Amino acid sequence: MIRIWSLLLVSVMMLAIFSGCSERDESVTASGSTPKADSALNEAKKNLKAAGIPISFEDPGELAHPEDLVPALIELENIEKQKNLEEAINQLNTVVSELEQEAKLAPPIGSISDRGMVHFYLGLAYVLDAISRLLLSDDPSTTFIIEYNPDAPDGVWFKFDVSKEVHAKLDATKNPLEYPFAFTVKERQAIIDAIDLINDAAVKPADKNIQPQSSSVNGAPYLHSALWHFEKAISLFSQYAPEYHDAIEEFNTQIDKLESLLQEDSIRWGFTYTSSPGR
Repeated sequence: MIRIWSLLLVSVMMLAIFSGCSERDESVTASGSTPKADSALNEAKKNLKAAGIPISFEDPGELAHPEDLVPALIELENIEKQKNLEEAINQLNTVVSELEQEAKLAPPIGSISDRGMVHFYLGLAYVLDAISRLLLSDDPSTTFIIEYNPDAPDGVWFKFDVSKEVHAKLDATKNPLEYPFAFTVKERQAIIDAIDLINDAAVKPADKNIQPQSSSVNGAPYLHSALWHFEKAISLFSQYAPEYHDAIEEFNTQIDKLESLLQEDSIRWGFTYTSSPGR
C-alpha cells in the first residue's frame, strides 16, 4: 500500500511540474509571437525608453495620440541616445520578421495590431535617429535648428532651419555648386543620412568633388525608412482600428512635411535629391 501511495505522489508531483512549465511557457511567449520576438521586443523597449520614448507595446491605445510619444528634441543631441535608437531599430526588425512569419502560419487575432505597433515604433525610431544625427552634427556651434510643436497654429508640427551664421555663409557664396561648403563634412553627412532615414532618398552634393557623397545608413540595421514603416502601420491599423489608423496617418503627414522641408533645403543648398524607386 505504501508503494502504491508513493507512486501516486510522484505522479501528482510530475504532473504539477509539467503543468507549471506549460503555464510559464504560455506566459513568456505571447500569442502569435515567438521567444525570439519577445526577447528582441524587450531589448527594443529598453533602448527606446533610454532614448526618452514613453512606450508600452501592451496597449495600442497610446497610438491614439502618437504626437505625445515624441521626446523633447534637445534630449536627442546625445550620442548614447542615438545609439539606443539604432539598437532599437535593429531589435524591432527582428520582431517584425518573427511576427510576419507567425502571421503567415496561423494569424492570431492580435497579430495585426502587434505588427502595426512595431511598424509605428520603427518609423518613430527612424525619425528620431535622423533628428539626433542632425543635432549631433553641429560642428562646432549650432547649425541645424529643429523645433517640434503639435499645437502649432499653422498645423505644421516640425520646423527646420539653419543658424544665422550658416545663412550668412550661404548668402556669401557666389557659385551654387559651392553651397555645401557652408556646412562641415560632418554636417553634410547628417543631411544625407537624415533624408535617407526618413524617406530612403539618395542625397549628395551636386559637385562630385565634394565629400561625403553617399549615405552611411544604407545597410543593416536600416532596412527601410520612417515613411515606409508608417505606411505599413497605417495599412495594418486600417484593418484593425480606424481611430488609430487616422491618428497615425496624421502623424505620417507631419513627417512627410518635415521630409519635404529637408528635400527643398538640400536642393537649395547644392545637393541632388533622388527618390527611392519604390516611392
